[in-house]
Amino acid sequence: MKTKYFFLGIVSLVLFSCDGILGDRKIWDISPVVYIVQVVNSNGVDLLNPDNPNSIAASGIKVQYNGKEYECNKDQSTLITKAYMPQFYGLKVAKNPYVTNGIFILTFGELDGAKSYSNEEITIFWGDGSSDKVKFNRKFRWKINGDPDISEEWFLNGNKVAGPAIRVVK
Repeated sequence: MKTKYFFLGIVSLVLFSCDGILGDRKIWDISPVVYIVQVVNSNGVDLLNPDNPNSIAASGIKVQYNGKEYECNKDQSTLITKAYMPQFYGLKVAKNPYVTNGIFILTFGELDGAKSYSNEEITIFWGDGSSDKVKFNRKFRWKINGDPDISEEWFLNGNKVAGPAIRVVK
């Protein structure tokens, strides 16, 4: 009888300790990388909003990325889901779905967020002969505990900027 309880105790100990050995098995959704550009004049007026005077026509905006040119698509719908599955939408203008004041933003992407990038650059052609370059570096790796480690640097025309949302003053 003692052998039976001893064996049951050992089996219980092994079964209940396996969770610590295997870890907590986290599932991560890594946000895709999207170039986000807000365009304003010197007074802070949103130049992508077609209702504002002297706004930039979305049809004239183009982006060059990896040797290919993308035209702006204003009519493309913005999909917001819980899962972060990168889907390339190209270049589009839309109201920012995360801000209540309804500013318009220019977005380009989505690129796979679970990758590293070095000097990944787009050139935005505004349709009036002017252009701007937006570049980013991204280091992505998995830590030993299974958590992601992500660091990014963003640049506008060679100058480092605070984050992925770039503000261009025209």
